[in-house]
Amino acid sequence: MNRLLDALDLDETEVPASIRVANPLGIGKSEAHQMTGVDTEIERRIADAIADLSSTEQAPSGFSDNRVEVRSGAVDFADGSWRTGLVEVVEWLHLDEELNQESDEAFDRSLAEALELEPRQGAAGLPAPDGSSLLQRLAERLDRAVDFRNAFIEEVAKIDEGTATLESATGVWADKWEEVSEEDEVEGSGPIHAEATTWTISDFVGYAENAELNLSPSFQRADVWVTTMSQQLIESVLRGIPLPSVIILERVDLEAGTTAYEVVDGKQRLTALLRFTGCHPVALEEVRKRAVEWEIPDLLNTFQRDYPEFKKIWKKRSPEALTATLERESYFPFPLRSGEVKPLSGALAALRGKYYCQVRDVKIPVLGVPRAVSYVFEKSSADYRLPVITYKQVSDEQIHEVFSLYNKQGKHLNAEEIRNALYHHLAFMKALVVTAGDSGNVKDDATFLQSEWHDLQSTQTILNGYGFPRAGYKRTKLLSWVSAALFLPGEALPGRSTTNHINALLKRISDDKTDRLRDQATVLKAMVVLDKGLDAHAAIGQEIWSKTFVNSRGTGKWQELQLVSSLIALSAAHVVRGDALVDELEDKFSEIQKASAKWVRPRKSQSKDQWEFIARVVCELLALLQVDIADVDDKLTSDFGASGLGDLVSVHTG
Repeated sequence: MNRLLDALDLDETEVPASIRVANPLGIGKSEAHQMTGVDTEIERRIADAIADLSSTEQAPSGFSDNRVEVRSGAVDFADGSWRTGLVEVVEWLHLDEELNQESDEAFDRSLAEALELEPRQGAAGLPAPDGSSLLQRLAERLDRAVDFRNAFIEEVAKIDEGTATLESATGVWADKWEEVSEEDEVEGSGPIHAEATTWTISDFVGYAENAELNLSPSFQRADVWVTTMSQQLIESVLRGIPLPSVIILERVDLEAGTTAYEVVDGKQRLTALLRFTGCHPVALEEVRKRAVEWEIPDLLNTFQRDYPEFKKIWKKRSPEALTATLERESYFPFPLRSGEVKPLSGALAALRGKYYCQVRDVKIPVLGVPRAVSYVFEKSSADYRLPVITYKQVSDEQIHEVFSLYNKQGKHLNAEEIRNALYHHLAFMKALVVTAGDSGNVKDDATFLQSEWHDLQSTQTILNGYGFPRAGYKRTKLLSWVSAALFLPGEALPGRSTTNHINALLKRISDDKTDRLRDQATVLKAMVVLDKGLDAHAAIGQEIWSKTFVNSRGTGKWQELQLVSSLIALSAAHVVRGDALVDELEDKFSEIQKASAKWVRPRKSQSKDQWEFIARVVCELLALLQVDIADVDDKLTSDFGASGLGDLVSVHTG
């Protein structure tokens, strides 16, 4: 290999024949020199990216220490030396498979496979990558590699400040690649029916009051806006400043004869508008309930027309103080900012510190014309309108594609949010999100879990204690990962990424109306399996595991890969051992501690390495507990229609 690397600094005539790389992709040299301008541009992009990546001094954990810098001019597509240069930076590409360097043809085929490029039929009737397509896909991958390398370097710069470590910077880098796999899975799925229109604020209010506007589909982030941000948004509206587009999915149920609008982007803006006007659905439901409880028929009218008076009634009737926090959690109205607020000056100064109900009739300039404040918020003919993009009659795959495109354009939904958006109509997806505690609640979003909620609710508490807080749907991902390993046959392992394996399970459930995991009772049973495995995990304590297994640094809280591995094993074991599992684990304390010291987290974050690590941990831990894999497979298949445990274990046993 060293002789091959030396060739990068030699002219073609100086390269020994024994190490000279053949013409790329089977094209002749004269033909290569006649490539189009587009091909030449792609080659330059590849060469520059390889040179750029190879010059990076700091690399993520797990990278080879023997990296060689490659000059852009030495990456030649006529003599094939681009392959040698690519090998030097291939770790930055985060491919799931190693590149086969036995021959040029093998190299190109393995690269095409790693880039998930559809092959064409070669001259010999065998699949072969198309040259221009391969280089185009490679250029795109390298562009991302440079972008994610830059993000890694930004994190590394924080090490000296004490706000980051090499491991955390590596995690940021790996997470970005994980999200990319979500984007790459769908592309070019045909025409999409979308309409760009404008709605008045009263349009949104009407849909909300009719329960046709879903502000909180399970894929939405939890509310993050503080009251000040909401106040500033209302100030913008009052001043006539246009707001960004609201993006909506139109869901039509022909059987039920209903239409619902799910808010993809713009939830916080709409929440602020509905809170300010006293029309948020959650608040209205709470007030109606209090009206019955307190026997005050016109309480809702008081709430919307005289909120200060409503607060007085609350103080008299409710033992719970109506604090600012409770108002925010209940989506009750908020006043405009008081004091010397520059945005509320001139004609708007009279609005300072007031609730909407107190300023409805105050005149303000709207496009130069004096109008009551209520005109802006209540009239369907209002001149102030919000731009709305509505996606209609789109397939699940197209929805997925749309979200991926918004990611590229700066909306930054993470992989879990995209997945939840795509599959949140499934009871299984709702159960995962609610059980994890990442979004929604059992009362409103997963009532079928209520019978076991006294037990299931421990899941989010335990995961929070393990270092997985309610942020970014990380807990949902963890439970989804364990679920896919248990309930989805894994013939595609170990080459399939974690994201794609989870998606494959959800797609199967979504596409097959007879799938057992579409049944709510079966979904409840599946959540109990996950919870029981986690309960056993927490009951035995962290001391049973080697410190280096819990966290590769030997200190700190659980790392995701190790926790997933052990949870798969314990959930599987509980399926056949039941509550006796905890006692059996305690009996094997020393054996498990000794074995886990040998379970070393892979340095590379490639899917293949991760699955092989998981398979080893699951296989050896179940063996220590004398759990028969076949028994678990049979039980999972009987209860849930399929099992992935046997396929997972075979990754280790062969």
